[in-house]
Formats: sequence, C-alpha cells, structure tokens
Amino acid sequence: MSKETDLQVDYDLLSTSAKQLAQIRREFRGLNDWKKDIRPLLGDSRVQGAMGDFVDNWDNNRKRLVEEIEEVGKMVKTTSDAFKGLDDDLANATRGKKK
Repeated sequence: MSKETDLQVDYDLLSTSAKQLAQIRREFRGLNDWKKDIRPLLGDSRVQGAMGDFVDNWDNNRKRLVEEIEEVGKMVKTTSDAFKGLDDDLANATRGKKK
C-alpha cells in the first residue's frame, strides 16, 4: 500500500531566506572595530583589558559566523535553483507527453 504525497517548495520562502541571510552577513561584516572608540569610556585599565579580550573574542567569532552564514546562504540558493530546474524539467516533460 503506497501513499503518494506531493513535494511542495516555497520559492518565496527560499528567496526571502537567502536575502535575509545576505543582510545578516552584511550587518556582521559591517561592524567596525569599536574597541578604540570605547576605551576612554572604560576607565580602569583592568576593565579596558577585559573589554579588549571580549572584543577580540567577538571579532574572531563574528568572522566565523559570517563564513557560516555565507555557506548557509549558498546552500539555500543552490536548493532553490535545483528545485526550480527540476520543476522546469518536469513541466517540459509533461508538456511533451500531452502533444
């Protein structure tokens, strides 16, 4: 006994997801090194050192996040393109059979 289901792909969702991931990536890339700007506001050298360590760690993790966001964005685009191609191929094959 076989139960058939149709595969449905939400191209709008995939497109929106790709655009949002690109925007997030731009935002993360666009963060400037503000460590120098806030240093005078921190006062004590120990606080400055702790914040410096935090910002350095954040910079390293932010770079990794940007790379991972970029990879996920590429996967979303590849998935969308693959489904669109398959959908087009199936539509063309169906049109050919109807003639």
